[in-house]
Amino acid sequence: MAQRAPRPLKLTTLLDQQLWFIGHDIRHADGNALTRFGFDRWRSLSVGTSCYRLPGEDPSRHVVCWGFGLYVGPVDEGADLSATPSTAPVCSPLCRGVFIQRHSVTPRLLSHPLRLPVHQPSDLPALRSPVTPGDWQDVQAGLEALASVWSRYEGWARDALGTTHRSHVLAMVPRHKRRRFSTATDLAELWSTQTAGQSVVSH
Repeated sequence: MAQRAPRPLKLTTLLDQQLWFIGHDIRHADGNALTRFGFDRWRSLSVGTSCYRLPGEDPSRHVVCWGFGLYVGPVDEGADLSATPSTAPVCSPLCRGVFIQRHSVTPRLLSHPLRLPVHQPSDLPALRSPVTPGDWQDVQAGLEALASVWSRYEGWARDALGTTHRSHVLAMVPRHKRRRFSTATDLAELWSTQTAGQSVVSH
């Protein structure tokens, strides 16, 4: 029997569901799932949430996540980047990082590498909306990079955390929101469709 295709989700709903799952994955009985997957963690010492960063092979494609959103792009961990221009990474289309806030429709662009750690939205640098075709190309490239990471993460989570964990976490979603979410095991495929030539910007 043919396997059914998952119901498509808007990007804002897909992101909201992913962050809901992550919020429970970090408290998994076998240990923090994000750090097990390879994310670095900065704990908040006062207000705000922990900051998680997944290093990318391409230095312009680090993925950073919080409970309030996701970022993909270059990061600055406090080093003097101007002091070593000969070894600095070559600028790529993602030198302008992309930030998408939870529940927000429009991704935003950063003109400079994100300085870590950041623990709350007010710690973020100035953000601007994409305007030009080049801006939207950067947004599309960034969201496709995010989709690739979360598709891999969800495939790993199905094996490492188990479908029972995912189903339990989904059952805890408030009913009005759960109606919009997909099933507990569909996110890997839903993210992968965002890297298969479909525009994530339009969803």
